[in-house]
Amino acid sequence: MIPTDSIAPKPKRSDLLTVLCILTFLSCAIGLVDSITSYTQTQQVARTERIDRPRRVDPNAKPEYFEDRVNADDPIPGDPELIRPLAGASFFYTLLALVGAVLMFFQRRVGFLVYIVGVLVGLIAPLVLVGVQGLQTSFGVFFSLIFAGLYALCLKEMR
Repeated sequence: MIPTDSIAPKPKRSDLLTVLCILTFLSCAIGLVDSITSYTQTQQVARTERIDRPRRVDPNAKPEYFEDRVNADDPIPGDPELIRPLAGASFFYTLLALVGAVLMFFQRRVGFLVYIVGVLVGLIAPLVLVGVQGLQTSFGVFFSLIFAGLYALCLKEMR
């Protein structure tokens, strides 16, 4: 029998790590739904109309799920052959980020590495698939870089 006083208590997860993980969980849930929708409804996404601001909303018109809200000069890619691989890359990036966040939530240091690999996939895959234009579709990855820095502050509490 192992004496209970020889077992080190599990360190308490910091509030910063908890908040980061919860925000990542929410972001990843949205990202997974978005990438699955883009992958399965590629034709509808490809027909997305660019909406320039200011826009008048017709109260009698049926609301559209898909609309391009990018503030850049170029609209989102309209080619279904580009949308599908970008959606797949986004799904893979988001899934890796989610797995990493779950592991970090349970204070596993390997989760940070999985998260970093996911962020790198999110940055590199759109560039490889589409070129520089792919960066505008991976805007959320830049927030993930900020989160990676914040997660790095919590590494000391992970085992």
